[in-house]
Amino acid sequence: MQTLWQDIRFSIRMLRKSPGFTLIAILTLALGIGANTAIFSLANVFLFRPLPVKDADRLAVIGVQSSAKSDPERVSYLDFLDYKQQSTVFTDMTAYNLDLIGLGTGGRADRVITAEVQSNFFTMLGIQPAVGRLINPGEGDQPRSASVVVLGYSYWQKRFAGDPSVVGRSVSFDGHPATIIGVVEKQFHGPYAIVEMDLYAPGGMNGIGTNSTNFFTDRADGELLVFGTLKPGVTPQQAQVALQVITQRLSEQYLRTNQGHVARVFPERIARPEPSAADFLPLIATIFLVLVGLVLMLACINVANLLLARSSSRQKEIAIRSSMGASRIRLIRQMLTESILLATAGGASGALLGRWVCSALENVRPLGDFPLRFGFNFDWRVFGYVAGIAAASGILAGLAPALRTSRSNLNETLREGGRGLIGEGGRRHALRNTLVIAQVAGSIVVLVAAGLFFRSLTRAESIDLGYDPHNLLNVGINPELQNYDRPRSEAFFRELLRRAKSLPGVESATIAYSVPLGYYGQGGSIYVEGQILDPSNHGYNGGYNIVDPAYFSTMRIPMVAGRAFTDADTESSQLVAIVNQSMAKTLWPNQDPIGHKFSYKSEKGPFVTVIGIARNARVSDLLHEPTNFFYVPQAQEYNASHVLQLRTTVPPESLINAVESEIQQLDPNLPAFDVMTMDRSLMGGNGFFIFKMGAAMAGTLGALGLLLAVVGVYGVVSYNAARRTHEIGVRMALGAQPGNVFSLVLSQAAMLVGAGIAIGLAAALAVTKFLSGFLVGVSSYDPVTFATVAILLVVSAFIACYIPAHRAMRVDPMEALRYE
Repeated sequence: MQTLWQDIRFSIRMLRKSPGFTLIAILTLALGIGANTAIFSLANVFLFRPLPVKDADRLAVIGVQSSAKSDPERVSYLDFLDYKQQSTVFTDMTAYNLDLIGLGTGGRADRVITAEVQSNFFTMLGIQPAVGRLINPGEGDQPRSASVVVLGYSYWQKRFAGDPSVVGRSVSFDGHPATIIGVVEKQFHGPYAIVEMDLYAPGGMNGIGTNSTNFFTDRADGELLVFGTLKPGVTPQQAQVALQVITQRLSEQYLRTNQGHVARVFPERIARPEPSAADFLPLIATIFLVLVGLVLMLACINVANLLLARSSSRQKEIAIRSSMGASRIRLIRQMLTESILLATAGGASGALLGRWVCSALENVRPLGDFPLRFGFNFDWRVFGYVAGIAAASGILAGLAPALRTSRSNLNETLREGGRGLIGEGGRRHALRNTLVIAQVAGSIVVLVAAGLFFRSLTRAESIDLGYDPHNLLNVGINPELQNYDRPRSEAFFRELLRRAKSLPGVESATIAYSVPLGYYGQGGSIYVEGQILDPSNHGYNGGYNIVDPAYFSTMRIPMVAGRAFTDADTESSQLVAIVNQSMAKTLWPNQDPIGHKFSYKSEKGPFVTVIGIARNARVSDLLHEPTNFFYVPQAQEYNASHVLQLRTTVPPESLINAVESEIQQLDPNLPAFDVMTMDRSLMGGNGFFIFKMGAAMAGTLGALGLLLAVVGVYGVVSYNAARRTHEIGVRMALGAQPGNVFSLVLSQAAMLVGAGIAIGLAAALAVTKFLSGFLVGVSSYDPVTFATVAILLVVSAFIACYIPAHRAMRVDPMEALRYE
């Protein structure tokens, strides 16, 4: 232990003697460790940190695939009941679905995100109340059987100032009376990753605002996110096999809705926030951890090269210490102590940098008004990771220089006198050159990944959305928050539209239930009148929007055939719908769908008549081609929650205050929500947000990789040129021209960079194939990206090499001959 303290004190003295070297090394490692800290903290939120619930290590998520090749999705209420009653591999099973409802009290109403939970939800997860009580087993499972609500802790603090007397207070839940019975404990933010729940209600209150019972009666209505606690010793794979037996039985019993279904069981921590995430979230986390690991490797190589260069000035010291009896192990340990101290300081600085990045990410809001909570807590996993990579960085950066320097021989060192010799570039600089090649190769891999994400973002942004998102303002309004009935709500929207259209700069205005690529919508099974399906056909599903006659002209969605809605399409007229091109082709292949009928309520109707075909529009996501989608008139499908959309001739954001003022004049207590331009709305979770985040993170890592590679190339070329000053002076004294010297220095660098680029491109081809599922409109082996990255590296390396090469060609032969 005494020897260790001696090594530490000596290392600190040596590092203090070279403050420039020490600062550069610490900053270099801090960049690499900071990037790793940020990425791992993000992965920790989604993959590693368990929910603060009972038996979190045995908590599983159940999903259902409609076919073997489809993504795992949510479960229908009826299927959930069968799974819960028939399964023998879980100690218990519960479920919840998400809803946006209006909660009113004291003359004020809020739109809150709500988890409508099965009655055993809190007991199974071991959640305790902060005040009052929670929903008890058996309470509110049946439709409309209990009107109670539980507040989320943060919402309780924000809305009710943490007042415990709120328990027992009557509130309005989507226009229906309910009673607050309690508040969940502070540490539980909800079961849906990163979205903090405002409210919890019994599952029986689902659809209470619309009086719809499809959730409870239709097996095709998959809305439930299902949790199960595995029995001790049962793995998710074993549970999946057992659950598939039940799924197969349901497939045979309910051909139309369940045939071909496949049950999936995942550990809860890899299926956040949806079951479908389990098939891609671990992969994309691994990809970014590998990329950020490469950046750290580049930082370590830079520090290793700095240590190698520094070791040249310490060869006499090391040789003398060796001749005085210091063993090679002791010398290696001393130099490793220095590099580990550097890594420790770099790790502390990197942790602070990573924490700053995480704080910035906390402010990201891709989902409108949703109360997000990433919760980037530096728990023991993050601390352990930072400590581990700091220690590994210290060893990785310092081991090779320590091994190389510890071989110093006193006689050879004194005889050479530190002079750079013509023949020393082979063996002596092989390690340094190898490190440069590895650095260039690693930066190529990171840059190619960044380039592919950037190209994917560019292609995604150039996708034809099927509508014009520019100069559009969206304003969310739900009169039901103030207990409006249908006549009053419809009168409110008519007056609001009239006022909005008269505002200066408004070209047109429309009312719709949802916006394209938003985070909520309507959809379900579709039944075609008179069409008898083959038993192997699961039937049709599709989404829909509720719009007014001005919707298509305001959104600039062209009609391909038939007509748009008019004011004549009322509650008392024939029920009508407009379908998109995909739905027309799928439901009525090789036919004219105009005049055909279908129902989106039940097999028995009511049926709506197709009066038009609208052009396909990207309304659900950007990764997949448009599927079945249709539109129904607002006058024939009432829903209180709507979005006012204004097409403007001025910047749309300039009208926000005017529109909100009109709403306040109509009802001072009615809040507007998700007030934003359509361009900003498209940056949400179903729009460009994921592409932007992926491109931003990969681009940042690529820039760091390029910077570290350029600095590394510059450092090695500059050091080699300086070591060969005597040789260069001899060459020039013998008649070599400055251009020859310039070419000599560049040619040596070109061989290193060329080898690194070749190896890096080959490695990138192997690595980037895992990115194919996350790219839009670009292949993982995109030649443009690979060529651009290679050219960028060549140009950057040339710039890095130009300064030392130009300095070498200007060497004065007489000064060089006197060098050293």
